[in-house]
Amino acid sequence: MKNKTIILKIFKENFLNILFFILAILFVLGGKYNYTNRPMIVFFDIGQGDSILIQQGNYQVLVDGGPGDEIIFSLPKYMPWYDNTIETVVLTHPHADHINGIMSILQNYEVERILYNPIEYQNSAYEYLIENYKDILVSVKSGDTFGYEDIFFTVLYPFETNDKQEENINNESVVLLARIADKKILLMGDSEQEVEEKLLQEDIRDVYVLKIGHHCSRTSTSQMFLTSVSPEVAICSVGMNNKFGHPHYETIEKLKNANVQYLITYEEGDILLNF
Repeated sequence: MKNKTIILKIFKENFLNILFFILAILFVLGGKYNYTNRPMIVFFDIGQGDSILIQQGNYQVLVDGGPGDEIIFSLPKYMPWYDNTIETVVLTHPHADHINGIMSILQNYEVERILYNPIEYQNSAYEYLIENYKDILVSVKSGDTFGYEDIFFTVLYPFETNDKQEENINNESVVLLARIADKKILLMGDSEQEVEEKLLQEDIRDVYVLKIGHHCSRTSTSQMFLTSVSPEVAICSVGMNNKFGHPHYETIEKLKNANVQYLITYEEGDILLNF
């Protein structure tokens, strides 16, 4: 009888230890990602650069990768822990603060395709990308579309009729209009006022979120463009104490005068919107 009691006691203690271990794993995984099939968008706080995740269920679109490895530590906070595939990566343009993180993504995730504007530009990461990932590179032009369930993208820029590369590579950025549920999200890359002027003919109105071009520099977000797209929320993706002085005072003043709520990544951290 005494031996049976000891055996039952050992079993009970081991069972509780196993149970606590399982619960601990579930707690960690639950804290890592609260699974939902609703669409979401995250503007990452990854320093002086851009990186944006649009996700629904196991489907991801990553727009730019930021300036370095920071994105590798940010993505697991939002992607399902078991999902190691990113369906679509968009490289808006090959400046280091947009492309470098993509190189880290390619080393750590399975990427099905990379959408980009095939311009000429001397950058070691860009040259490596073109040389070694040509099988998944897909060039895009205005009018191209892609999506999944409640997420739908339209490429607004570059135009099909563009026959000369801009000297300012910012103005070769891929511009995307995302429709998530019934909301419009306008992602400007690093586009400046010259591209904004061209986009006015597209008659883009009633935008819910505007990811402002060129890190809220004074060279982007003309008054006419801001009035036309009339966003409810504007996002400035910038690093704290960056050498460029972004976001510039002039841009912030325009947003204030237009009563547009603006969010700055280095102040807010990751900016998550659920739909």
